[in-house]
Amino acid sequence: MKTLTRLYSKAAMGAAVLFFPVLVGCSAFGGSGSLSNSPAVAAQQQEIEMLQREVDEAERYRKEAEQREKAAKNRLKAAEHELKALESQAKARGY
Repeated sequence: MKTLTRLYSKAAMGAAVLFFPVLVGCSAFGGSGSLSNSPAVAAQQQEIEMLQREVDEAERYRKEAEQREKAAKNRLKAAEHELKALESQAKARGY
């Protein structure tokens, strides 16, 4: 399941990376045209900006989740190592 989540995450990031230049190009070239005065165009631009902010926020959450996962794995490895040490001490004492 973790690999499937990672696959979806990478696919979403790839799509965002491919789509971002289109967003930037359209907003840069569409700024001085007569269509920019249209309420429909302005509304669409606002929606695109909102969605871009959502993508950025989701990417930040993904990175934070990966950091938490890595920290949890490190804690697990440390606990397993401590358990093995305690088991070997108990065996040496004859328990």
